[in-house]
Amino acid sequence: MKPAKQHTNYLEWFNSLKNRIGKAQIKAAVAVNSELINLYWEIGKELSEKQQKEGWGNAIVETLSKDLRKAFPEQKGFSKRNLFYMKSFYLFYESSFEKVQQVVAQIPWGHNILIITKSKDVNEAVFYLNKTIENNW
Repeated sequence: MKPAKQHTNYLEWFNSLKNRIGKAQIKAAVAVNSELINLYWEIGKELSEKQQKEGWGNAIVETLSKDLRKAFPEQKGFSKRNLFYMKSFYLFYESSFEKVQQVVAQIPWGHNILIITKSKDVNEAVFYLNKTIENNW
């Protein structure tokens, strides 16, 4: 009888560990995503500001893309298109980022891009951000 009880105790413990590990993995992914969204916000902001203050045109985006991909060859996300998305992301939420920061950080970058490119204003975007989180889209 003792081995069966030990087996049951082990299975209970093992399942508990699995659940905790799964939750930790989700928390880690959300934390990484949050940092990435904040980084993309900052890059978009700085790119926008540099273009305005320095009078740089869109050619700087291609140069920046090449230089970032060269400096970080293993990291994705620095294409010319994505840098323009970072700038668009910043400009779209520029006046309300503090209000939406926690919400946008909970969903993947691709979802954020889809929402800002399809929404006519921040209120509509916030609606879709919340629905994405609520429905696990």
